[in-house]
Amino acid sequence: MRSRILSIALLGTLLLEPLPAAPASQTGGHTRAIAGLVPPPLRVLVPAYFYPVANSPWVRLSAAAAAYPGRIGAIGDPANGPGASVDPSYTAVFQNFRASGGTLYGYVYTSYGARPLASVIADIDAWIAMYPLDGIFLDEMDNTPGAHEAYYQALTQHVRAQLPGAPVVGNPGVSTSPSYLLYQGHPVVSTLCIQEAGTGFLSWHSDAWVAGFPRRAFYALPYAIHANGWQAAVDHAFAENCGLVYVTDDVLPNPWDTLPAYFESMLAYIQATY
Repeated sequence: MRSRILSIALLGTLLLEPLPAAPASQTGGHTRAIAGLVPPPLRVLVPAYFYPVANSPWVRLSAAAAAYPGRIGAIGDPANGPGASVDPSYTAVFQNFRASGGTLYGYVYTSYGARPLASVIADIDAWIAMYPLDGIFLDEMDNTPGAHEAYYQALTQHVRAQLPGAPVVGNPGVSTSPSYLLYQGHPVVSTLCIQEAGTGFLSWHSDAWVAGFPRRAFYALPYAIHANGWQAAVDHAFAENCGLVYVTDDVLPNPWDTLPAYFESMLAYIQATY
């Protein structure tokens, strides 16, 4: 059932670009990474689904981006996407976060490939027109082999036509197929979130094929992790070949509406260890 998988011998030439390191310059409102910089082996990508009121978690995020250049990314989500019009409060925090060295992704949902491609593209174009950003986060990503690889590949191609080299993260949140990274010899997305769960994270193991790709291609997103468990969760994500991670003690119905108290301690540990 799986689409044709490229041989390991071809991966060196066809694998996706490294995700951006610390921003260096700004052109037309969009930051580009410094050519040649090698990103660290483990980075933090925060679903930052909180409104930028005074003293919101965006303040801590920007401080973290400044303290750990090239380590911190955030997914912005004004209104289940970019929203119908520019929100100046988001413009301010997005600009500050990026100026501090953070990498900003715009949230777009895809309804597991059922949402019309034109509607998703319209959201992507709205993000690029309304806010400065570095990449796109495609949520509700399908993981059915042979079903929607071309759909997501078209979205990534569209993003990169507007933002050359931009990272595109896809979120099935569960095990998926390598055809959702590479399909018919071309990238589908830059990175796949292969685990998003509130229980059982330390007993989860990535599929065997994951080891054949660079760790920058994988992202783990455990939540409901207590203060005495975040270090083990970080280490486990790295052991399972994930190059992006975010761990939080927040819980459903929205585990992404705040930052954990241990956020800064976690960043210091990742910086020192990885």
